[in-house]
Amino acid sequence: MKRRIATRLAAVGIAFVCVGPHPQAASAADDDPLIWAPAKTGINAYRLRLGVRFPWRWNTTAGAEFSMGAAQSGKITPPAAPVRLWGALSHKSGRAATRSSQVSLDFNALSGAGNVGAATARTWMVTPAVDAEVHRSIALQCNAYENRCVKPRLTQTARLTSPATRTSVVAQGELSADGINSVSRIGFEQKFGNLQLGAAVVDPLLAPRSVFDIRYSLRW
Repeated sequence: MKRRIATRLAAVGIAFVCVGPHPQAASAADDDPLIWAPAKTGINAYRLRLGVRFPWRWNTTAGAEFSMGAAQSGKITPPAAPVRLWGALSHKSGRAATRSSQVSLDFNALSGAGNVGAATARTWMVTPAVDAEVHRSIALQCNAYENRCVKPRLTQTARLTSPATRTSVVAQGELSADGINSVSRIGFEQKFGNLQLGAAVVDPLLAPRSVFDIRYSLRW
């Protein structure tokens, strides 16, 4: 029954994508009170993110996300999370040294699984050529239908960046139910326009292994 309801809601969301405004018209300004973000996530898969921005002191947003897919034959194949509820609160203050805080919530209406997270970040100028950033976050996974929460995880990331060369040195540590990992990752990042290259050593104290990242971002 829950799966049928979720599938119908997702189908309605995809219908909005088909008959609604063009995606470029949906990319409204950040102060637009309505959030409308349709996207094609696969050959026959679509996602629609709807929400509202609230005019409060903290930047507060909330809404729902609908997903739907189909096989090549045209048969609907609902994804694992056809309907998700989400919300976020964020706040930023300061100029030379900035502080920001964020609280986020994500809930899978089909399985009852959800994620709750909170994060703080602080950035400041160490020297005229180097900026520093410290980011702390905590994440908790819960299931509302099973009435349980598991796997809390606390993460702290420190970053030194040269604005002139766009090169960063990054170190990350974690605290979870499995124990403390004082340094879980250390590496370098280099940005070239919208392209970011990274090289790091994961778990350098116990079982070191190398990883390489290539990321490209595009906004329109």
